[in-house]
Amino acid sequence: MNGINQRLAGRVAIVTGGGHGIGKAYARRLAEEGASVVIAELDGEAAENVAAELKEAGYEALPVRTDVSSEESLRHMVEQVISAYGRIDALINNAAIFATIPISRASFDQISPQEWDQVMNVNVKGTWLACRAVVPEMKKNGKGKIV
Repeated sequence: MNGINQRLAGRVAIVTGGGHGIGKAYARRLAEEGASVVIAELDGEAAENVAAELKEAGYEALPVRTDVSSEESLRHMVEQVISAYGRIDALINNAAIFATIPISRASFDQISPQEWDQVMNVNVKGTWLACRAVVPEMKKNGKGKIV
């Protein structure tokens, strides 16, 4: 492997929102440290691209189109990860409506209730739902890390 050091060798890390920005940087660094990285990303094409870049560099990566605001989507993500790797060691909660998903960026008194709900469903509830989805697998392993 091309890794800096392999302190995460044999570990499986999920990065939500791993297809863009800081999530992509997290995924790259986790891979460099030896982890198998799951790119859990609403933008399926971006997930595929990041996974391909990591694989081309000699790392293990799995793209999974994931909507963190959907319990069903997160269940599917966990199933894909367990099928591919048999375990989940870390979850990096990075997915958020911020840069790549358009919102009005208006002052709080100008935001519609629908936009508010969309942001809260991804940025807050999505984090909680993702944690709920992976914790049972982490408990099976007797450990896990959530960021």
